[in-house]
Amino acid sequence: MGRARDTHGPAVARSDTGMSFQRAIPQVNPANGFALPGGGADPIWSIYRNLRDAASAFGLKPKVMQTLAALLSCLKPGKGTICFASNNELQRRLAGVSDKTIRRHIAELAAAGVLQRHDSPNGKRYSSRDPLSGEVEAYGIDLNPMIQKAPLWEKALAELESEAGRIRHCRTKLLARLARIDAHGDIQIDTDAIRKILRRKSVTCQDIEGLLHAAEKALGSMEGSALPSSETAATAGIAAQPQMSASGGQNDRNLSKSETKDKEIDSTRLNSTTTSGTIGEVLGKLHRACNDAMQFALEPIGSWQGVHRHAKMLAPMIGIDKGLIEAARIRLGDDQAALSIIAMVQLQPRVRNMQAYFRSLITGRRSDGFNVARLLDKMEMSSMRRKPGLAA
Repeated sequence: MGRARDTHGPAVARSDTGMSFQRAIPQVNPANGFALPGGGADPIWSIYRNLRDAASAFGLKPKVMQTLAALLSCLKPGKGTICFASNNELQRRLAGVSDKTIRRHIAELAAAGVLQRHDSPNGKRYSSRDPLSGEVEAYGIDLNPMIQKAPLWEKALAELESEAGRIRHCRTKLLARLARIDAHGDIQIDTDAIRKILRRKSVTCQDIEGLLHAAEKALGSMEGSALPSSETAATAGIAAQPQMSASGGQNDRNLSKSETKDKEIDSTRLNSTTTSGTIGEVLGKLHRACNDAMQFALEPIGSWQGVHRHAKMLAPMIGIDKGLIEAARIRLGDDQAALSIIAMVQLQPRVRNMQAYFRSLITGRRSDGFNVARLLDKMEMSSMRRKPGLAA
């Protein structure tokens, strides 16, 4: 007996295999061909638009979403959520996209939980209905998961829009702070480099907030008071930024007699003296505390410039990008930023997410207590304690 395509049938029919052909969704009015509707109140297209705009949160690219739109456009009004269109028909609606690409897109949509495939033995897409019992056997691409997960797409879109709004706000604030820094003209902070970072598509809200925090600290040091929008600029360890400090008289007026200044003295020690004897001591400490990280050096290191080059080479190995390096440089200074990166490489085996950990030390909750000198001292002592065991 030949198979007949189902055109009528019960509201929901279930086969022995557990597959059901559902007809309970609202009627669909897809646009002719591939063109998407410009508006309308059709629920399925409203759900699609939410998913399309939030697709990046689920790793779905625009081309994949175009294939999903083509699948939706093949649904017949009142005939359920299973698409029976062949790949040849999808190719026609997608203006000649290859069969291989369509298969890949469908696999990605299935992996993301947007659709479910019911494959037939011969690979065709069709349905068959028993004229006596009304049972339907349906083989095709079921788009019902997309409808069932509508709240998930809506929530993801709201979060993306909120994040985009925060980025715009922080970016606006940062650009205003950079303009004020440029107006002062005597703070050693590379505002042009920060503006280049802001132009990158990959910059995150955390990156911008870190740069904003550093810029506000610099202005707090220069202008004699904290900015109104910053809760901590007045007391957030301005001594940790010797390269961005104003004159000594201004620092004396701005820094309070709190523990902040005492806590940051050791942190600035390695960056405040750069004589040949000092760099020799620092290199000796690095070899003792961060021996594994120093072994990656491509050439002998004998100067601060060599330390900077080595840190710059190591940073990508542990996921520290240019934006985070710049934030560390602004927050700590060139020398201490390089030392901190080398220390992070040594600590890499003990840290699950090094990028997030390093960001927390530079711009997050741990930034006020982060001290490069003390960290290296602890690492050196730990290394010295392990040596007898290793020798044995």
